[in-house]
Amino acid sequence: MKYKIVYVLLAVWSIPMLSATNNASTGLSFLKLGVGARAIGMAEAYGALSDDASGIYYNPAGIAFGENNEVTVMHKQWAFGTTTEFLGSTVHVSPFTFGFGFNSTNVNGIEIRQQPGPAQGTFGLHDLAISATASLRIDTTLSVGATAKFLYEKIYVDESNGAAFDFGVRYKYSHNLAIALAVSNLGSMSKLLNDPITLPTGLRGGASFFSPLNDDFAVTIASDLLKVVHDNGVRIHIGGEIVYRSLLALRTGYQIGYDAKGLSAGLGVRYSLLQFDYAFVPFSNQLGDTHTFALTFNL
Repeated sequence: MKYKIVYVLLAVWSIPMLSATNNASTGLSFLKLGVGARAIGMAEAYGALSDDASGIYYNPAGIAFGENNEVTVMHKQWAFGTTTEFLGSTVHVSPFTFGFGFNSTNVNGIEIRQQPGPAQGTFGLHDLAISATASLRIDTTLSVGATAKFLYEKIYVDESNGAAFDFGVRYKYSHNLAIALAVSNLGSMSKLLNDPITLPTGLRGGASFFSPLNDDFAVTIASDLLKVVHDNGVRIHIGGEIVYRSLLALRTGYQIGYDAKGLSAGLGVRYSLLQFDYAFVPFSNQLGDTHTFALTFNL
């Protein structure tokens, strides 16, 4: 059967590595992988924060509360040579904020074996999402947003493409407290060879709390509940950040409901209009660790 061994190998590899959830039954697992080193360092508890370019991924309503136009570039290094690249930007044109996102995950050098002995060659997995976001700040407390995405996947020589939409709302209950709701990946894909692809439609609810501790330090605590419609269970993300004079940030978090990951940590350094962020997530089951690096330019 055409490519039978290829797809068996890919399925065995990709389910625990890319989605890292119980009984995953959806395709395009890269859409379930977080972006933004700040968000990842806080265990992706980001639905009610999302006021930077990575909000394009977590909650399109959140980017309306950003203070500056910005451009973010991110690189994530996974096990087995897997890499994820993200480019995001936001532009404020009151009362709207517009965003653009480019999210790509690639795996190269996967060996093709149909019998014992040397590999008969290699193939790659390439996933891509190109996003356009519009967010409206209705007043000082409420914003809504929507994202349209073009999706593309290539495995070996077979290709699939489609489109999806995200919608979100963010409400700033007080100066310190925000809550949010978002739905992601509503859409469809063409078949990959003869196999249909089900998108990982997700429902996210989140809350964040910000409080200055004194003139030098401030702390943010956030939590998200995430449900992927076709996967079993509800995921819980809890994260925190402490910032010194808007110059140095330390972050940590924990995710509940995943097979291969839990703890995360990170840091951020800001100098003038430039911000550098780093996140570290260790994986169990001999999957290694992930390292995420991001640079943000505030314009």
